[in-house]
Amino acid sequence: SPLPLFWPNLADSSWLGGAADNDGDLHESTPYWLNGAIPLALQLEDAALLTLVEKYIDGILARQGVDGWLGPDTVHDDFWSRYPLILALAQYHEAPSALQERKVRILDSALRFFGAVEARLASGIRLASFSASRVHDLIWAIHYFAEVSLPSHTQGLLALASLLHGRGLDWNGQWFNSSNFARSAVTNMSAAYDFTHGVNNAQAVKRGVVWARQGGDAAAGAAESLLAWRTLMRFHGQPSGIFSADEHLAGRMPSRGTELCVVVESMWPLALLAQSAPTDGQSTEALDALEKLAFNALPGSLSDDLWSHSYLQFANSYQALSNEPDHPWAFDGPDAAMYGLAPNYECCTSNMHQGYPKLITHLFFTDPGASAIVSTVWAPSVVVVPDIGGGVELELRTEYPFGVSVEYLIKNPSAFQLRIRLPEFLREVDGPHAGLATVQVWVEGHERTVFLEDGVLVYDIPAWPLPEPRVGVRIAWEVAPKVRRSDSAEQGSSVFVGPLLLALDLGEQRRAVRRYEFEAADWNTSATQVWRYGLPPPGDERFGPPLWRTPGA
Repeated sequence: SPLPLFWPNLADSSWLGGAADNDGDLHESTPYWLNGAIPLALQLEDAALLTLVEKYIDGILARQGVDGWLGPDTVHDDFWSRYPLILALAQYHEAPSALQERKVRILDSALRFFGAVEARLASGIRLASFSASRVHDLIWAIHYFAEVSLPSHTQGLLALASLLHGRGLDWNGQWFNSSNFARSAVTNMSAAYDFTHGVNNAQAVKRGVVWARQGGDAAAGAAESLLAWRTLMRFHGQPSGIFSADEHLAGRMPSRGTELCVVVESMWPLALLAQSAPTDGQSTEALDALEKLAFNALPGSLSDDLWSHSYLQFANSYQALSNEPDHPWAFDGPDAAMYGLAPNYECCTSNMHQGYPKLITHLFFTDPGASAIVSTVWAPSVVVVPDIGGGVELELRTEYPFGVSVEYLIKNPSAFQLRIRLPEFLREVDGPHAGLATVQVWVEGHERTVFLEDGVLVYDIPAWPLPEPRVGVRIAWEVAPKVRRSDSAEQGSSVFVGPLLLALDLGEQRRAVRRYEFEAADWNTSATQVWRYGLPPPGDERFGPPLWRTPGA
């Protein structure tokens, strides 16, 4: 990510003593970027990027206040801008490959910062706005550092987490499980700003499962988080798997738009929900939603070269232009649809980085008590699990969501259990050629019965004494186009192939509006082909088999 090399918000960051990254005294661009760039650097083992993020880590820690406060202190009640920073530092700290000396500094700095938070709250400074609505990000980080610090710190840290939980917004009682919830597009953003704000709602999904870690009721926490997500999707859901929010909740009309930050901030809560849900059914539901976002909503906001993004994405749109004065979205500016470096507002430019790295960290879960590894979302990946199966080394080979098979190459000195979430479209049973009827599974080269329970395949993997891995599990399937018709008049019909929402090729034409350093640019994108199409009545659709080809081929 070369943003720090040319984008002022990072190149001249106020977190390192510079003059930028201070819009509205939020100081959020640098923490947002680190929250995605740190796991990305560690996953890619990219030495240059890792050196860059470590420069920011060291510079920020070196400027920590005498009282323990981290970052620019221009507004004393701005706790919020620190939340993504603490999350970023936690991700560096938990990485086995990270420098131990720096990890010690991070732990010490985090504990000092939590002391500063407690002192400010004790002095009468209250949690307000984003600091209150997004406080469970900070609570998650407190829980993490409580687990890795000395036992003498645990009681005080959990007391601080409890205090913050009590002073944060009651999203369940006052919003998702309340008649106050906005069941249609918001028209007055000032009426309940913090509750109707799109990114706040996305981050609030994690409230139940995060607090359950301390409150102790995992079932209630998962139920609360699931209710939040289901409610958002019921009243504001879009075909791409995200809910609409053109700054504030925007109903089901497919041309109102969804902010990119809403997408990435929805992904991590769903991963946390899947990880902590007490039942496989709940976990599968969360992973279905996560996969849909990862393969549809998130790429819909990004250019193919990742040098530009749109602030708002739309399920139904034929152009993305700068300076659209006559636009259907209500609360964002005329550049919100344009693909560019920082269209409409700068938050997404830095925050979009967390989407895929955090997905990667949740491609596998472990259940040491059951000696089990859980494969959550199919994507090319490698995982090493030292404490299961005598040290399992597993590589997942696949072209999913574009291919029609997956292979698990496994080396395991001892036996273990592999649990595989089967994607939603492969669990469908509405016909002899749909979903589950086409799935075949081989374990150790022998075809096995496809037995599915709560969306999960479970197979015992015997010990493998040889030094080279083997294909322990192979899964193959067939896929056909499927029309899903909305139950609302606003949304019409959508066409899917497997997990992928299809878009009509409109022969897009891009024209540069402004160029920046490297390959960054702002673009006007318009259609050169006819875009006014519809589908025939239900039952009359006629699709051939999908044809897969490599882009550009």
